[in-house]
Amino acid sequence: MSSSATAIESRLDLLRRQLAAAQEQHAETQRAVRAAERKEERAGSVVYSLREQLEMELLRSWGNQPDLKALLKKGGGGIFYEALSALAEVKGLHLWGEWCDTKEKVLRFGMNRGEIGAVARIADGIRYFAPAMKKRDGGFAVFGVSHRDMEACAWELRYSVKTGQAHLVQLHYGHVEETLDFATLESALRHIEEHLWLESVIDQMPDVLEAPQT
Repeated sequence: MSSSATAIESRLDLLRRQLAAAQEQHAETQRAVRAAERKEERAGSVVYSLREQLEMELLRSWGNQPDLKALLKKGGGGIFYEALSALAEVKGLHLWGEWCDTKEKVLRFGMNRGEIGAVARIADGIRYFAPAMKKRDGGFAVFGVSHRDMEACAWELRYSVKTGQAHLVQLHYGHVEETLDFATLESALRHIEEHLWLESVIDQMPDVLEAPQT
């Protein structure tokens, strides 16, 4: 065998041994990673379980007066989320993500056109949650408004607990396009009911229903 062939064989042998060693090291690293992942999963499960237990005990301790600030705060667990979701639903609202600025959960509502009692129900829900919410510039608590043309633009209702005034703000890709001012929360909600409704219901009061035919 020539010296050049011997050199090539030596080089190939060295590379094979280096590859085998690298593969073994890689396999060992993978085993360590899997072990670390299992350890992380077990630790995460413990954290999740303890958070749920803590939140459950806090809910029990609050009784009929839940800490709305704690429920709205970002980072809560599943127990807090379900509790807030159920409470919001009772008040005519629902959850929808989180605000980027206040880092609180978004409370949102939609209204149907002509639905009896909707204005009073939503107003009660807004007044219930607003005092506990972080305020935007001007001291306004902000609620999302669901409407039938949400692909075209977004609407927010901004309510001042201090003055009772409300603004409806139209946004397009995060930029304010239009602001409507209202002296009261109810007048803003009536505008939503009339112009930004989800479905046309047109309920009738019982005393104006058509009498049955005899």
